[in-house]
Amino acid sequence: MANLIEYVKWRGDITFSERPFNILDNLVLCHIGYLNMIRPLYNRDGLTIREIWEAVGYNAEFMLVSKSKKDSDFLEVCANSERFGNVVVSDYVDDTNIKENKQFAAMTFHTDAKDNIVVFRGTDNTIVGWKEDFMMSYCKIPAQEMALDYMQKIVRKYDNIHVCGHSKGGNLALFSVAHLNQAELGKIKKVYLNDSPGFCNDVLDTGLINQVDSKCVRITPEYCIVGAIFEPNISESYIVKSSEAQMLQHGVLSWQVDENGLQTIAKHDATSEYINELFDKFIEKMENLDDRQAFVNSIFDTMGEGGAVTIDDFMKKGPRAFENLLITVIGDNEDGLNPLKSVKDNVFADLKNIPIAKVIEEQSDKKSIYRVLVGLVVGILCFLIPGTLIETSFAIGMFLVVAYQISITIHRLVKCKWDLNKEKVRVTISISLVAAYAVLIVKDDALFLFSSVLFGIFFLANSYQSMIRFKATKDKFSRARHVFEALLTFIFGGYLIVGPDVGLSWYTMSCGVFFFLDAVFELIHIYRVTRRDGVSMSKK
Repeated sequence: MANLIEYVKWRGDITFSERPFNILDNLVLCHIGYLNMIRPLYNRDGLTIREIWEAVGYNAEFMLVSKSKKDSDFLEVCANSERFGNVVVSDYVDDTNIKENKQFAAMTFHTDAKDNIVVFRGTDNTIVGWKEDFMMSYCKIPAQEMALDYMQKIVRKYDNIHVCGHSKGGNLALFSVAHLNQAELGKIKKVYLNDSPGFCNDVLDTGLINQVDSKCVRITPEYCIVGAIFEPNISESYIVKSSEAQMLQHGVLSWQVDENGLQTIAKHDATSEYINELFDKFIEKMENLDDRQAFVNSIFDTMGEGGAVTIDDFMKKGPRAFENLLITVIGDNEDGLNPLKSVKDNVFADLKNIPIAKVIEEQSDKKSIYRVLVGLVVGILCFLIPGTLIETSFAIGMFLVVAYQISITIHRLVKCKWDLNKEKVRVTISISLVAAYAVLIVKDDALFLFSSVLFGIFFLANSYQSMIRFKATKDKFSRARHVFEALLTFIFGGYLIVGPDVGLSWYTMSCGVFFFLDAVFELIHIYRVTRRDGVSMSKK
């Protein structure tokens, strides 16, 4: 499948005078817009993309959370092409201020066909940049006001303007153009919104979008999450295929093209649409804007503790950072309030009114209910949370086990007045656990190897238990369930232990499938028991 790099190679010898600026060129310049141009453009203006490449080379820094060598390869291909190499960059602004919760970057590209393309950079790899994204749920963000100011300056200087943005950059593009007056708007030819969020009805008049709808083009990937947040209603919209999976489809370098343009598809991925429904309900339940603000502040202020500026800085802090973040989110703030309380109360109220909740409420076997809830939550999380967070969660789980054992040992030692001989078994276990945990964290691949064995044993033991349950029951459904679970967990467990190329995806896939299917089977069990009891009561 072809991507933007192939597009530049195909059309790189054709100038903009020969072939006008199009939807794919918009994507090319949006990705270049993530390049940190502060050094080459310091006290200078009007450099070409080729000159910028000559200044930075493979030291090019793309302000992306997920970045790779492909970014520099892409810039090199563009710089060496006739179409993009001579494109001039001017009016570069890059302003990030943690105290003011502001991350803003914009630039204007100029082609040989006298087109002027404004590109607003999307969310970069700074914590404040991500915080600003979430702030859109309860207020205007500083970057939006800066985008409007930038846009007004550009329309005073140039004509024939295209406006582009990816992710938050698309939101800034739409915001700035929607707030222009009619004379200024007359200079705008097209506005390209690339997987970008819209506006919260509680904060902005979304009716402004209708005034510029005819100028807008919206593009989202098949697995669309970011672009579905406060989804803007744009008439000309396309869904593009991607070579990546799930959230990684957000990056435009994964979007697929051919000689006719974008490779499109009719519908968004069903899983992403379900996630978007959950997000919409979450925002709906957190109806108080002050609660939204407190929730966002609690997350990103915690992430920024200790001087962390970028997402990479936060990730490098390891398990303790995630533990602090989790405690902050689920706990009370400084005023003794929990921003998620309204969400929890509203969700519980809704759950009580659905049919399955009534079945569960009448079900006497509470263990089955807990098993369903845990299975569904864990199963869904296995498919949603990123791989790095899974590794960190496993490390935190191991740490909690060690901490629990140590606390119990200390408690027993205090009770026996530190008689080490009396509690030597517990002391020995604690020392062994601490040593094992240290090895797992410090030694390369030790945690991965240990988890392979641990998960393998877990699945094989479950397979054995399933066969025992199979022999102990006469019910046809239960016997079929136990045989299926025995075979599935035997395959998972065996491969995790002896497989030569077990990757992190195998952990998430196997655990997610296991817990999700177990929850589904248990739900069917609850339903069958409830139905059987109902039939028995009616006969009486």
